[in-house]
Amino acid sequence: MQSRKSLGAVILVLAFGASCVAQVLPVSRVKDPVGQRLQQQYIAELRQLSAEAAALRFPYPFYFSEVLDIDEARQKQLPQTSIRFETFHSLNVLAITGNYYASYSAAMLGANLRARTTFQEVILPLLKIAVAHIDRTVPVDAYAFEIAYHVRSKVLNVNTEGPENLMLLVPRGVAELLVEAKDSEGQQGALMESEVFLDGEPFTLWLTGDEAPVDVNDHYLARHKAQPAPVSLQPVEPGTLVNPKLIPEADWMIKMNEQARQSPDLSPARLLRLESTYENAVQRLTSELKPQAHFVDYAPPAFIAFHDGAYLQLNLNTALEQPAGSSLYRVAALAFDTHISHLMRPVSKYFPGNPQFEGVDFSTTIHQGAESSSESVEFVVPFAALRCYEKYDCTGQEVINRSITLINGERVALDLQHAESDSRIR
Repeated sequence: MQSRKSLGAVILVLAFGASCVAQVLPVSRVKDPVGQRLQQQYIAELRQLSAEAAALRFPYPFYFSEVLDIDEARQKQLPQTSIRFETFHSLNVLAITGNYYASYSAAMLGANLRARTTFQEVILPLLKIAVAHIDRTVPVDAYAFEIAYHVRSKVLNVNTEGPENLMLLVPRGVAELLVEAKDSEGQQGALMESEVFLDGEPFTLWLTGDEAPVDVNDHYLARHKAQPAPVSLQPVEPGTLVNPKLIPEADWMIKMNEQARQSPDLSPARLLRLESTYENAVQRLTSELKPQAHFVDYAPPAFIAFHDGAYLQLNLNTALEQPAGSSLYRVAALAFDTHISHLMRPVSKYFPGNPQFEGVDFSTTIHQGAESSSESVEFVVPFAALRCYEKYDCTGQEVINRSITLINGERVALDLQHAESDSRIR
């Protein structure tokens, strides 16, 4: 009898193991141009990550999938491809999506316990592997996970089963702290510096107790509700688990999908309108901040089209008192800490409320002491990140993680602490 039980357990483990064969998304299926280039350039690293991820064993069947919220019978017929690079909220992210066929009882497990269990059983093991295989030569700003699972509940006294989606967007530096944390307190600190969404809404994922304390929850949600709601990393197929009429699509999701389908207006006409609308504010800014900003006289502030929005470009000069060495990363980090970060709060105050443009491009030419050479660095900062920093809710590194950094025209991932402290690049 004991041997039959053991054999049954082995078969069960093998069955679950067979359902988590990880595959890298083919380059041809990566729609984002930047993600496609990274997918091709770092395919070897992704394959190593994939091989180790495929060896993971989960308590319930897990499938790497491009499509979320589908029943398991259909999932078994689809390729298990979801590991890829893509641009998400102006960040280069390594994204992993999948379906976890755990079915939680809503009566027994609240939203936080369901999210915590999925985080601990699926996301954290995958994140540890991703961090281990994506080294600092790979230009990744953050890691993004979106995992769908099932929730059983009653609707009008009728038993139903529907999908719930947990999404985690964790900055690269924070991810490294998260996987190295020795206890739940360390992990919790890292999660508070990440963005968590449950069914598209900001969510405070709490690792001890049934749910986060009220004051912690209120503070976290106040910070992250100011950020734009995320569009799902992958398409969803609603209605495959339950009658779709029982789960109507929310108004906010409809509006969000409509906005995602609309191309941003980056026309010259819009930029001219912005120049006219904000002419007085920009003149006051350049006059009042001139002593500390060190504006370039021959290149006045101007609105430019960049990436997916319109940005006010401020052309600056940054003088480093001491040579920073040959590392462009260290040069950029010191310029941010000694100059740019001190301008962000003053600049933000000239554009209160909800400005009609996306953010500010702090474009600076960096001079090192008496050296004749100079470097061009741009910190393209969305207003959401500026507001967060203005209210002291974000660190400088968090602003960097939510922005785009260019060194001599090339996008880079900038870790301030690592760049400034590493003795090898002094």
